[in-house]
Amino acid sequence: MNAIAGLLVSWFALQSGGLAWGASPSLGGLSPRGGQRGTEVEVTLSGGQLQDAQEILFYEPGIEVTKFEVVNPGAVKVMFKIAPEAELGSHRLRLRTATGITELRPFFVGALPEVTEKEPNSEFSTPQAIPLNVTVNGVADYEDVDYYVVEARKGDRLTAEVEGIRLGITFFDPYVAILNAARFELASSDDNALVWQDGAASIVVPEDGKYYIQVRESSYQGNGSCI
Repeated sequence: MNAIAGLLVSWFALQSGGLAWGASPSLGGLSPRGGQRGTEVEVTLSGGQLQDAQEILFYEPGIEVTKFEVVNPGAVKVMFKIAPEAELGSHRLRLRTATGITELRPFFVGALPEVTEKEPNSEFSTPQAIPLNVTVNGVADYEDVDYYVVEARKGDRLTAEVEGIRLGITFFDPYVAILNAARFELASSDDNALVWQDGAASIVVPEDGKYYIQVRESSYQGNGSCI
């Protein structure tokens, strides 16, 4: 009887642990992934079991939550106020609910203004026009190729860098290229010694005009997490 009781207790403990795990909150990602310091940005946190979310726990100073709204069990909408002196780079956070704490996720603070990708921009003939010196929040979906166009002057240094694998969200191996108006590739990058498996392409602009930035997953195997 004691042995049977012991087995029953162990089985119940395992089942209880499974139930507790199933009720634990999870945080899949943030949209957008970052913001410019000295600004306020609305961010949606997506995950599961978030219906009783209560606060965000930051591991670095510099970001204040000025709005907190539970949209549904899978989403929380917040407003981040990023201090002008906030440290550039990754700011780690977790979402705390009444029943637990989520995984650690990064939010990135940058120095440049943020621009959101706008479709359709999957053809060379229909690129998204963007100004110089910005950060673009975009997604590289399956078999997706995104094009952006900028105006540059002769002698300018034009650099396009993609943060993919460094975001630590999924295995995103990006490819980036700079092309001229005749669609001739002036520079391209898959891997780079400075940014690992992320790409960074750079040129000295040969003449005034429009230059096109192509971004995709290197083997066209992107998905909604390739941000």
